[in-house]
Amino acid sequence: MHSAESGPGCGEFRSGRYTGSDASGGIHLSKDELGALREEIERIDSEIMTLIVRREDVSHEIGLVKKRGGLKIRDIPREKKVVGKMTALAKSLNANKDITKEISRLLIADSVNVQKGVRREGLEGKKAVVVGGSGKMGEWMCRFLSNRGAEVKVWDPRGRLKGYSNVRLLDQAINSSDIIIVASPLGLCPDDLQRVVSARPSGLIFDICSIKSHIAGILRLGAADGLKVTSVHPMFGPSAPSAKGMNVVICDCGSKRATDEAKEMFGFAGARITRLYLEEHDQMMAYILGLSHVTGLLFGTTLASSGMSFAQLQSVQGPSFARLAALAKDISGESRRVYHDIQALNPRTKEMLDIMESSLGKIKDAAIEKEHDEFIQLMHSVKEYTEG
Repeated sequence: MHSAESGPGCGEFRSGRYTGSDASGGIHLSKDELGALREEIERIDSEIMTLIVRREDVSHEIGLVKKRGGLKIRDIPREKKVVGKMTALAKSLNANKDITKEISRLLIADSVNVQKGVRREGLEGKKAVVVGGSGKMGEWMCRFLSNRGAEVKVWDPRGRLKGYSNVRLLDQAINSSDIIIVASPLGLCPDDLQRVVSARPSGLIFDICSIKSHIAGILRLGAADGLKVTSVHPMFGPSAPSAKGMNVVICDCGSKRATDEAKEMFGFAGARITRLYLEEHDQMMAYILGLSHVTGLLFGTTLASSGMSFAQLQSVQGPSFARLAALAKDISGESRRVYHDIQALNPRTKEMLDIMESSLGKIKDAAIEKEHDEFIQLMHSVKEYTEG
C-alpha cells in the first residue's frame, strides 16, 4: 500500500488533490480517484487469497486420494510441469516471469505441506454403497466417502465406475452397509429409492436429488416405518473438489437420528449445513435452481433470436453481458435431461414462471415508458430486497 505520510518523496493531499509521486508527470489524482484504485487493488488481493484457499482445498483432496491409493506426496515431473505452464502463461500475458516462477514454487510448497498433513478420518471403518454411483454426482459421492475412510461399493445397472467395487446384488450390498446413498438420475430415483427402503436396511439412507416432491412419499413412509431415512441436496456440482465451504441442504423426513448423522457427515467435511422441512425444499429450488436456469436460457435464446452473431456481440461486451453470457453457456452445456427434470418434476415451476412472466411484463412497461419513475422504482425495490 502507498503511504500518505509527509516527508521527502511523499505526496500530500491539498484541497482534495494528490501531489506526490503517484502524480508524477504533472498529472493530479484526486483523493477519491486514488482511493478507488486502491479499493480495486484490495478487491484483487481478496480474490487472490480466495483462490489460494480454494487451491489448498483441492490440494487437500488430492492428498486424500494419494493416501487412499498409496501414492507418494511429491511428484517432481508434475511439479516441473506446473512451473512450466505458469511460466508459459506469464509470457502470454506479458507478466513478470521471475515473479511467476517464485509464486509457482511457493504454491507447490504449500500444496506439499497441505498433502503431508491429510488424514482419512470421519468415516473410518464404515461400509457404504452408492446406488447410481456411475453418474457424475454418484462418482463425487464415492470419492467423498472413500477419501474419508469408508469402504465404498457401487450398484448401478446403467454403468460401472472404475476404481471401485461394482456389485450386482443390491439387496446384499444394502444390508451390509452402514451408509446407503441413492444418487440415481432424478427420473429414475423413485424406483431405486423404493427398492432400498423395501429392503429395510439398518444403515443411514439418503438421496441427493435436486427435487424432492416425486420421492417425498417414499422418504416419509420409510422414516415412519422406523428406518434411518433423510434427504440431502448438495448445492454444487461434481466439479467441486470437496464439500468444504459449500452449501448442503438436509431435509428432515421424520427421522431425527438420520438427519443428525447426515449433518455430522457433511459438517465434519466443512460444509455449511441448512436444515429444511421436506415440504419447503422444492418451493425454494423453484427459484434457486429453476429461475436461475430459465434466466440463463432466456438470455441465450433472446440473443439467438436477435439476428446478430454471438461473436459480434461478444466483441464489444461489457461486464454484465459477460456474466450473463457465461451463465447461458454453462447451463446450455449441462445435461439436457437433468435440467429439464429440475423444471418438470418440481410442482412449483409453473408458479415461478407465472411470477417471472408478470415481472417481465412490469419491466417491459417500465423500460419503454418515457418517464423514469417506474424503472427507478423497480431498481430501488430490487436493491432493497437484495440488501435485506
